[in-house]
Amino acid sequence: MASPAGPLPRTGPSPLDAFQSALAHTRRDLFPFRFERWVTLGFLAFLDQCGRRAGLGFNLPTLGDGGGGGGGDGAGGLEWLAAHALIVAAVAAGALTVLVVVAAVVLWVNSRGVFMYVDAVATGRAEVGRPWAEHASRASSYFAWSFGLAMAILVLVLLALAAGAVVGIAVARAEGTWWPGIGVLVLLVFGLLAVLVAASLVALGLRDFVAPLQLATGLSAGGALRTLGALVRAQAGAFALYLLLKLVFSAVLALAMLLAACLTCCCALLPLVSQTLFQPAFHLERGWSLYLLRQMGYDVLGAFAVPAPAAAGSLPAPLEGAT
Repeated sequence: MASPAGPLPRTGPSPLDAFQSALAHTRRDLFPFRFERWVTLGFLAFLDQCGRRAGLGFNLPTLGDGGGGGGGDGAGGLEWLAAHALIVAAVAAGALTVLVVVAAVVLWVNSRGVFMYVDAVATGRAEVGRPWAEHASRASSYFAWSFGLAMAILVLVLLALAAGAVVGIAVARAEGTWWPGIGVLVLLVFGLLAVLVAASLVALGLRDFVAPLQLATGLSAGGALRTLGALVRAQAGAFALYLLLKLVFSAVLALAMLLAACLTCCCALLPLVSQTLFQPAFHLERGWSLYLLRQMGYDVLGAFAVPAPAAAGSLPAPLEGAT
């Protein structure tokens, strides 16, 4: 493996400097314009985004309107469920199985795409076959964590929905004492929102930093995640600023894509078309975290410079002595 990257600059890592470096890298890599290169990178960006939504976007289930129904609807619903319990259970199990299988396939493809697009941005080589095979083992480790996170979210959402349904029925059947139930529903909604936001941050950390760290260190996704934890503890301010700036960047990009959709009758939002048309923005966004990691001593760019793995429970070697 290559020797570790140099020590951190005296001023510490700067997301703004990383953004400027990524912008210059995008200019060098994408211009002069070559159509076939942009299309290939657009396809890789599509795989990188497969099953992933920008920002903190999750479709939250609604609990419905709990008022005005009295106790009859709730009792009737319970009676119907009791009478058709086996059918309801079979349909629910089948739907859940299909959902899990589809999620697994999408996340597996996405895991491959994450490494393929990092490879393309870091090396400047717009290829499909080579990175698909070369990063298979790393992508498998990454997929295990991504799928585990998705299943944890699914379980928590189902538990929250079940609890909300029980409380909702109890509120519907209550006579004059429904305020405690409403309070429980509100707590469930805010708790679910907190879980989804936390899961979004973990997903962002996996995609933006864990996958590049796997390439830079040769570690599994779990080892790279521990390394990221040490980096976050050492440079919490830099990561917080990166998150804030990325939210602003995502909002601006979303507005630009909305404008393009209005001007092209939504053609600009078609799969592959949007990734190719907005390739400079996607390329810049993908390279941003790579340059921030480079400032922290982990250089994924070019030849994939690899620092020596840190000892378990200790700060990664490139950060020793950092302020």
